[in-house]
Amino acid sequence: MPSISFRTSGIIVEFPEGDEVNLLRTSIRNDCGVPYKCASGNCGTDRVLVEEGAENLSRIRPKERDRLGDAVESGYRLACQTYVSGDVTLSWEAVDDTANERLRERWLAGAVGPEQERTKAE
Repeated sequence: MPSISFRTSGIIVEFPEGDEVNLLRTSIRNDCGVPYKCASGNCGTDRVLVEEGAENLSRIRPKERDRLGDAVESGYRLACQTYVSGDVTLSWEAVDDTANERLRERWLAGAVGPEQERTKAE
């Protein structure tokens, strides 16, 4: 089974062979700790460094390139815009962000869609 290694939190999440999973959603559902705010590519909070497995990621979207600029060339991606189809290892700058816990719970419960999170979090 392919896996995503969230190096900063030390968590490894496996997913079924042949599936393509969203990096941020996987992090949220498995308490992996990737920071986020809008979950739609607007804020750039969910910036991660891909250490291994970049070939197993979806293509870089224009929103990522606009938000990250030259950092894309250094291996950075936006977790909310990135889909994974094979083994990958990533890291990010750890932050103490307990403000999003309520939003996370509502998102997991289906009360708030990713496109609504930005306005609810502000």
